[in-house]
Amino acid sequence: MTWNKITLPVNDERLSFKTRWWWDIDPYLFWSILLLLLLGIVMVFSASMTTALYAYGDVFYFLKRHLLGILLGFLFLTIFTFVSLDRLRSINRFLLLATFVSLILVFVPGVGRVRGGSYRWINLGALSFQPSELAKLSIILYLADALANYKERVEDFWQGIMPFMILVGLICLLVLIEPDLSTAFFLFLVAFLMLFLGGSKLQHLLLILIVLIPSGVFLILFGGKDYWRERIYAFVDPWKDPLGRGFHIIQSLIALGSGGIAGRGLGESRQKFFFLPDRHTDFIFAIIGEELGFIGTSAVVILFIIILWRGWKISQGSQDEFRGLVAMGVTLSIILQAFINMAAVLKLLPVTGVTLPLLSYGSSSLIITLSELGILFNVARGTK
Repeated sequence: MTWNKITLPVNDERLSFKTRWWWDIDPYLFWSILLLLLLGIVMVFSASMTTALYAYGDVFYFLKRHLLGILLGFLFLTIFTFVSLDRLRSINRFLLLATFVSLILVFVPGVGRVRGGSYRWINLGALSFQPSELAKLSIILYLADALANYKERVEDFWQGIMPFMILVGLICLLVLIEPDLSTAFFLFLVAFLMLFLGGSKLQHLLLILIVLIPSGVFLILFGGKDYWRERIYAFVDPWKDPLGRGFHIIQSLIALGSGGIAGRGLGESRQKFFFLPDRHTDFIFAIIGEELGFIGTSAVVILFIIILWRGWKISQGSQDEFRGLVAMGVTLSIILQAFINMAAVLKLLPVTGVTLPLLSYGSSSLIITLSELGILFNVARGTK
């Protein structure tokens, strides 16, 4: 037995498949995921109970759907842990096509579900699916395969970068039309980092940024939705309009500040009583800070850092470049999303609308995040 990973002689045929799997997992990664999920269950219930009772007459309304999302997520985690990565690699273009189709279906009446003027969901009855979540996984698999297959072209701008960026750009454009600026930006960021890890020249990537950053700023300030600009203004000075565009971030800071070192106590949040909006989704980290204090929020940060550490170790020990890129891609996707969410809650970034992986309410995010972690477990099973 080693310290970093539990190992077992592969020729011991007396052990069942399930037992071999248990002894083969990365314990640090497994327990970090499990602890975040368990904390998420408790905090989603605590943060959502007031809204659930007021809007639906059932204090467990959101909790039941959250648990269903976790069960479905674990189903996909199990599938992706044991499916052949070569088979998954062979269908990456099908997943990319499915992403395009589903992103178009959100605009089809009767299929797409509209919330707050945004076309982001496909109606599946008790649950709804957000295709932009699928885009995270499909982009990672597609780019990992393409960068591993055409490594000799990666250093060429027109043949090695532009074809990939055009495909990613089309996906980001569909997400932007929904409209969902923060997710479109996040997808571009994941693709950009994948290209960097895959060996693209830094000067080529900087050229893309030189073109896209001014274009993005112009879009937000002059051609985008009003609430995009309002989020920027609220980030700069939320107290200028404390009951309007600055309300979210001010209430978030109140929640975090009132938690102190050890918090008010589990279930004792005051901000969840209709002060802090989106308390069980985008701002659940603020409720964690209020109820569990600095100790609770620090524990969350540490668990995500452990996932980053294990993801990096797994990618470094992978069998080939495809597996290494996939492992690092899914790790960065989860960690970047987590730290973007926490930074927005802490007023280090504008409010983004990005949820906190494994903790926030949202079935689509849970399913895709656990699927990504299943792929990470899969790569870990074959590490050197």
